[in-house]
Amino acid sequence: MEHSRRDFLVAGASAVAAGVVGGSMAGCKKEASAPPASAPAQAMIGACGLACSACPLMKAKKCSGCASGTEASAEMLQKKPCPVLQCAAKKKIAYCGTDCKMFTQCSKLIGKPYDKSFMDMMSKRMGTST
Repeated sequence: MEHSRRDFLVAGASAVAAGVVGGSMAGCKKEASAPPASAPAQAMIGACGLACSACPLMKAKKCSGCASGTEASAEMLQKKPCPVLQCAAKKKIAYCGTDCKMFTQCSKLIGKPYDKSFMDMMSKRMGTST
């Protein structure tokens, strides 16, 4: 089923604002055992908080997926250096949207993968606007 950009933004904004982006997701690592064929696939979530399936870098085949900042391996940080993942790993935080106070002002996130207007809206909703 195809989702619109608006559906994604509404769902993403709700998840980030509610602080559930990290939830019980296992970052971008896939589950060890395959789910039953009838079960929906678990979304892979990067440290930035985006579902990897919705990430423009992954869609452009410039990224093969990552992990939460607390699950990133040294090899992952060196092999495909992502400034967001490196920052999250250095700060020892899982997800930027739920764990970093600078989320809505982060220069590593504004422009790619989040639009400035989206971050401005999130800042207002989270009560962190400047």
